[in-house]
Amino acid sequence: MAMTEEEEMHSKAMKIQAIARGRKQRRGDRSKKRPPKKTEEELAAAKLQAMQRGKLGRQKVKDMQEQKLAAARIQSIHRGRGARRSVEAKKSGGLILELRDVRKGLSQLARNPFTLKHSFVSLQLPGSSLKEMEVISNFPNLQEVNLSENSISDLSPLAKLPYLLKLDCSKNALTECLDYDVPICDEENRLADGEHSIGSMLHEAKCSFNEIESIRDLSGHRFLHTLDLGNNKISKIDGLQNLGMLTTLILSNNKIGRIEGLEGLPIINLNLECNLLTSIDNLDKLPRLEKLYLNDNKIETLKGLPECLNLREVDLGNNEIKVIRQVEFLAKISKLAQLNLKGNDCSKLEFYRLRVMSRLSGLAVLDGEDVSAEEKVKAVNLYGGEGSDLANRKATWAACFPDQEFVDFLPSFQEDEEDMVGGEEKKEAELELGASGTFVDGVMSAAISSVVSSA
Repeated sequence: MAMTEEEEMHSKAMKIQAIARGRKQRRGDRSKKRPPKKTEEELAAAKLQAMQRGKLGRQKVKDMQEQKLAAARIQSIHRGRGARRSVEAKKSGGLILELRDVRKGLSQLARNPFTLKHSFVSLQLPGSSLKEMEVISNFPNLQEVNLSENSISDLSPLAKLPYLLKLDCSKNALTECLDYDVPICDEENRLADGEHSIGSMLHEAKCSFNEIESIRDLSGHRFLHTLDLGNNKISKIDGLQNLGMLTTLILSNNKIGRIEGLEGLPIINLNLECNLLTSIDNLDKLPRLEKLYLNDNKIETLKGLPECLNLREVDLGNNEIKVIRQVEFLAKISKLAQLNLKGNDCSKLEFYRLRVMSRLSGLAVLDGEDVSAEEKVKAVNLYGGEGSDLANRKATWAACFPDQEFVDFLPSFQEDEEDMVGGEEKKEAELELGASGTFVDGVMSAAISSVVSSA
């Protein structure tokens, strides 16, 4: 349908108006996005602020560089002092402990039990090239002191530390064992006079790797429960008789030739490895002994162990035990779970593990290897005694071949070693019961054991 002239004019006018409105709207949007022009004063102020920020930034960078240089100089000076002290220590045989050294090693803040004042109770100064420590007496509240790997030969300043519980002075130049005594109050020196000491409260002491040749009377350290004197030159065990709380004693790598001086002590862990022992003596007088380390000695017999009924772990490696039946001395120790005989001549014999396990059926670890259930069964069958499969094999043979005599195609092991336990009574019992077949291949059966016990 054709438009009239008037309608065409109206349509063109509407288009022109729409175009005009669109242009106006677009101009308005652009005007909103444009920031207002800054005045000259505002531009000048912004420029000054930028300059100030740049100046402050450059100053900060400069200050940081100067601080780094100063810190480097201080560290260099400190290292120089440390180097000079080290050189001085080498020349003079060690350094004298100073207050600044003590402050560096202090830690563990606690309270004094009498004054309730705060103080540090731990001092750690290992490997500090020290030869004297007199200044330590100015810190009476210390409870733990570590002075290992130094050149200290005198522990007398420790007498001023009545609350000391743990001491590590290993790897020094000591010639005496804990050669100091903490004062104790008496009738003339009571608590009311200001003396709070009840004597030494030392619980743990490590004095290994020194030059100690003998053990002084340690009665003054009555609360001591752990003492490590390994790697010294001690030839005799002495001075420990009054330590009623001693549970762990380490005397490894010394020159001890006999076990003595331990009667009645509550020792649980005893380490005497790498000494000159040829026999095991006096351990029956240690009723609480559970762990015993005697490896690297010259021990030939286990005769001294039958009465140590609480033993759980025994290390006898690298000794001179030649006979496997020596383990019969351990048969009564029902708690024994770990045994080491590695390095002895007996460990090279035939069926060594089975022969040991047949006598010590409660073992869980032998020579560092777990004892398996299969090995325990083989150990029982090795001698064909009571509890073995011999009776079952005989019964099966009788059922299958009733008219034929039993033939043992798996003969029992023939023991070639003499019995270690029982003496003449046991030998008589063997002769009495040997004819009846109760004694098999040199091993006592339950019947023989009953005869011996009744005898």
